[in-house]
Amino acid sequence: MPWLAIPYPDEARRSRLNRLYGIQGIPTLIILDPKGEVITRQGRVEVLNDAECREFPWYPKPVLELTDSNAVQLNEGPCLVLFVDSDDDGESEAAKQLIQPIAEKIIAKYKAKDEEAPLLFFVAGEDDMTDSLRDYTNLPEAAPLLTILDMSARAKYVMDVEEITPDIVEAFVNDFLVDKLKPEPI
Repeated sequence: MPWLAIPYPDEARRSRLNRLYGIQGIPTLIILDPKGEVITRQGRVEVLNDAECREFPWYPKPVLELTDSNAVQLNEGPCLVLFVDSDDDGESEAAKQLIQPIAEKIIAKYKAKDEEAPLLFFVAGEDDMTDSLRDYTNLPEAAPLLTILDMSARAKYVMDVEEITPDIVEAFVNDFLVDKLKPEPI
């Protein structure tokens, strides 16, 4: 490794960093700002998706398009996933624009309390990875389909409506945050 690294035998420092940053496995790449504040815990995913580092230092985006490389984030806690009808970039972009203001509002609310947001936000098109996710979580093929998936709790919350509007998304998220939704098992 040509970069600075803590030597593997230095168990004490590695252990302190693991506790400080919640590291549970390797490889892990956490990007920090000059003050030592976390920019992203998803440095590894970001490097894979942006090998030329055009978007470095990879400040988190409020809404991500679900891909093979970032699907690992589904395991980190509850995730709102809006499944759309096609892999057409126009439809995915429209879906992102629909949920982005809600995601930004939730993120800002928790950031003001110096807490991490309780949800990640994704848009999923039609591809093999999305099909596998639907199969694994036993989700219907309907689209649009608004869900919150909590892999660690093995629970899902599904809002199957004809049309997804900002009001529907916001009510769904708020009901989830105050435990009004009934989970279904994954």
